[in-house]
Amino acid sequence: MDVSLIFLAVGIIILAGFFGDIFFERTRVPDALLLLGIGILLRPVSGHVSPEGLTRFAGYFGTLALIIILFEGGMEMDLDKLVSEFGAASLLVTISFALTVLAMAAYLHLARGWELLPGLLLGTVLGCTSAPVIVPVISRLAIRKETRAVLAIESSLSDVLAIVCAISLIEIITLGRTGIEMPYRSVAGSYAIAIAFGVITGIAWLKVLDTFSAKKYSIMFTQAAVLVVFGAGHILGGSGPMAVLVFGLVLGNSHRFGKVLNLRSHTIVETTIKFFHNEMTFFIRTFFFVYVGLMVSFAKFDRDFIVFSLVLLLIIIAVRFLGVSLTVMVYKEKKVDQFIMTAMLPRCLASAVLATVAASAQVRGGESFIGVTFAIIVFTTIIMRWGVFVSDRKVKRENGILRE
Repeated sequence: MDVSLIFLAVGIIILAGFFGDIFFERTRVPDALLLLGIGILLRPVSGHVSPEGLTRFAGYFGTLALIIILFEGGMEMDLDKLVSEFGAASLLVTISFALTVLAMAAYLHLARGWELLPGLLLGTVLGCTSAPVIVPVISRLAIRKETRAVLAIESSLSDVLAIVCAISLIEIITLGRTGIEMPYRSVAGSYAIAIAFGVITGIAWLKVLDTFSAKKYSIMFTQAAVLVVFGAGHILGGSGPMAVLVFGLVLGNSHRFGKVLNLRSHTIVETTIKFFHNEMTFFIRTFFFVYVGLMVSFAKFDRDFIVFSLVLLLIIIAVRFLGVSLTVMVYKEKKVDQFIMTAMLPRCLASAVLATVAASAQVRGGESFIGVTFAIIVFTTIIMRWGVFVSDRKVKRENGILRE
């Protein structure tokens, strides 16, 4: 492809991401659908690019997106909200995530003949709701602020839980069947190391920022530190993704740690680093969805694939309904928002990233993950948008704005 055409395409993609974000703010239809569509449309004009060829680079691109997601997830996790609504959110995410994974694994194993671990992995990939989609949507809905907090925490925890479990399963699968105890012990140990490493490096980095906050390039300095934490955490025998999450959690709550350590670095974190990281997240997310769209192969979208995807969608809907129902039975004050809580089930960035990582790891059955994830992202987004539409009409009718 001509160099000028490449730069033209890059510019159009960035503009599409920007206007897609504005479209999302006004209509609550995620820009992921637009970006996936652009990727699909670029296939005919991108030369001899095949989904199989792109899969070779999915591990690198997917891992970079994973690092960005986890760091942002840690930065955005407010400890005060986490403590106040942790009970309801943890109950909802535990029921919804665990039952989705188990139900999908059972279906894939019993009805489709899949091995158990790949089935659990696909269930994990599709088991998480999407915080980047849900949080902006619920901020505009007429629901109780406690319900907003529950949904925001649940989606954030869901993303993290899916990433942690998926990476663990990939590690266990790639370790082979050398005994089930050893892989789990290895994974548990790696997370203990990662948590300790993330806390230590996070606190140390707050001190570094406090010392060098007046220097130029301190923002890029921190982005480099995130990559170092990921790589060093892995080299030391820990989980790189978990280390990045904890590192982001410490930095995101720098005002708390800063008071204890008598630091002023929380100012640069709140006003500068978070802003810059949001810009970087937008850039990576925009190109990642286009990349996934390029990888989608419609040659496999036959009748069996549609039935397969719809069954997985029905499992997601049924489990979500059950999870929300059980949660509002325990926390009765949230029953008034039960419908919209049930509709908040979209899958998006984390699922897309994990699908590409699983495919690049050459997990058995992993070649089908990207296509299935694409279908589930589209279906769950449509359901969420329908739920928002119904909820808005209900509120307007109750306020006398709508007349039948």
